[in-house]
Amino acid sequence: MRLFTAFILFFMIAFCGNAQDFEQWTSVRMRYKLNDQISFSASFSNRIGDGNVKTFFPEATVKYKAFKWAHLSMDYRLVSKRDDIGNYLGANRVNFNVKLRNSFKRWKYSCRLRYQMSSRGGSNDAYESDFDEALRFKPVIVYNIRKSIFEPFFSLDFFYNPTNGVYGNRFDKVRYSIGSAIELGDAHDLDVSIKFDQRFNSGNNGTKLIVALAYTAKLNKLLKGTAKKGL
Repeated sequence: MRLFTAFILFFMIAFCGNAQDFEQWTSVRMRYKLNDQISFSASFSNRIGDGNVKTFFPEATVKYKAFKWAHLSMDYRLVSKRDDIGNYLGANRVNFNVKLRNSFKRWKYSCRLRYQMSSRGGSNDAYESDFDEALRFKPVIVYNIRKSIFEPFFSLDFFYNPTNGVYGNRFDKVRYSIGSAIELGDAHDLDVSIKFDQRFNSGNNGTKLIVALAYTAKLNKLLKGTAKKGL
């Protein structure tokens, strides 16, 4: 845990000084497992920056466990994004995901492949990789600490613009994330992370520092009343 704390400090020192923007992300998710292969979840997220809610969205997900090492899922997200004059632009976004995963001793590693498609209203046609069509590639490394509620992780999320515009058909952003999952009990999880967005090859190059909190409730445990307390 000391090594992980030192890595977080190094991450913050290396990236925080270069950040041009800052945001706080929060999300609350409920997950229900229908059987060993199929699960559903619903969540609500918001992203706050410059004293305003920049983006908020509900999301619904269905996940299918094809193999122990391969999960397929689809997300529907109804996005509302604040523009420069304070109006909120709406978008319907659908994500198609394939997650490949494995483990070695106390290490877990995975890779999520995502194709996201979007239709949005409003007159702002500038491409945004978080808001429009994109291909994404996200490798993740997780370490399970013995007899601990903490499970630290590190990930990279690469964004590819597949459109035919001026800045299309190229990678235009990478998102670095470091944090830890915290087991609050059998039915409750909390992810705490620091993210750093680096935009390039676009008409809006820049950097952003993000502090994120994500809470998940496991409905199966809560409904059965079998959840054990954590912390």
